[in-house]
Amino acid sequence: MIWWIKTRRAHSVLPAALAGYLLYVLVSRNTFVPLPSIVGASNVVLSSFAPIPVVVGLAMSLSSRLPAAEASGTRQIPRMDAVLATTVVAAAVAIGLLLMNVTDATQAAAAGRNTAFLVGLFLCAKAVVGQRAVLIPVAWLMAVVLLGFRASGDPYPWTIVPEPAGAPHAAIGAAVLFLAGIMTLLRTSRKLS
Repeated sequence: MIWWIKTRRAHSVLPAALAGYLLYVLVSRNTFVPLPSIVGASNVVLSSFAPIPVVVGLAMSLSSRLPAAEASGTRQIPRMDAVLATTVVAAAVAIGLLLMNVTDATQAAAAGRNTAFLVGLFLCAKAVVGQRAVLIPVAWLMAVVLLGFRASGDPYPWTIVPEPAGAPHAAIGAAVLFLAGIMTLLRTSRKLS
């Protein structure tokens, strides 16, 4: 177990990623910024981009591996990776809920939900494109900014990320995609190099 943690760099990379996430959510709070959009008027909450350090940190951690030892080992590496990803997302959600209660920033809870959504998106894409999957959540955020808003500034339901913290369809979508990502990770963890 100790070697797995050291190989995954979970003791150094993931705490730094979560610290960056915490700092970003704490500083951005409920700040909205107007960003250029192709379709409608996009007034995006700045904390929508907070999950990126967590996704990148998790991607870096999961790509740190010893393929020969993991393929021939008796430990359940896919399960350990799934627990690692779930723990990181749970920590991000907890940080978001804590900051929402302490600072009254309602968008902090949405940042936790968005982390679950984008990590799930990354894990599903990782099975198809490998390490380049870390770019998929960033591409999703850019697509949301450029194409995800109506002329009135209201986000389309498919966007998930800019939805308010209490939107039930966004919470369900994030939970479903995160579970799909975990299931994909369980099936493909040893096969990926």
